[in-house]
Amino acid sequence: MKPVIGIAACGSADNRQFVTEAYIEAVSRTGGIPLILPILDDAALLTDYLQICDGFLFCGGEDITPLLFGEELLTDRGSTDLFADRFHLALMQTVLHAKRPVLAICRGMQIMNLALGGSIYQDLSLRPSPTLQHMQISGSRKDPCHKITVSQNSMLSDFLGTYANVNSFHHQCLHFIPPQIRPVATASDGVVEAIEIPGHPFALGVQWHPEVLLSLDPGMEKLFSTLTERAGSCLFPGSAG
Repeated sequence: MKPVIGIAACGSADNRQFVTEAYIEAVSRTGGIPLILPILDDAALLTDYLQICDGFLFCGGEDITPLLFGEELLTDRGSTDLFADRFHLALMQTVLHAKRPVLAICRGMQIMNLALGGSIYQDLSLRPSPTLQHMQISGSRKDPCHKITVSQNSMLSDFLGTYANVNSFHHQCLHFIPPQIRPVATASDGVVEAIEIPGHPFALGVQWHPEVLLSLDPGMEKLFSTLTERAGSCLFPGSAG
């Protein structure tokens, strides 16, 4: 049986929880069974999610509530959802502790950083140095926005090489990065664009949106195919174990 990839619901609107179709299609295209995981206020379900999923995908979404990383609100940009934030943080901590394969995209990468004790800038304007425009305005989400430089001897460099052009749809970014996490890609302004967790079977976070770039760059597809491969090769109690 194909590995089951649990996709944490991106958020909610009009009493409906949702996941953007591109994430579902990316998992399916690369050999996984996509399973949407609802946002619920029940800690016991986190263990249940581990039982039924072989790997996990965290998506983009709203801003993260500043109080969760020890700050008060400093800007009027973006909206937050404390209920979703708490669920995503708890699920990420559970997944990382269990060493399950996980790919975290945009907000998901920020959740990964926070889950291990890191912090984020509430807005790029709060960084002490000049910053690129990271919230692109273009005709297509597939359009490139800026270049990233990838660290040598990183897992990401195996997929993308030393440089890549990426799209960009964020106004927050990583600030303090805990020692368990290795930054592995940056934009020209120093903003961290990707992170990995050394010693973990597969824990990768990227700030851009590779789910819409699969048809344009084989390296972007490799992010998802490696997630499903690692999920399928590990003997978990889930469907592929």
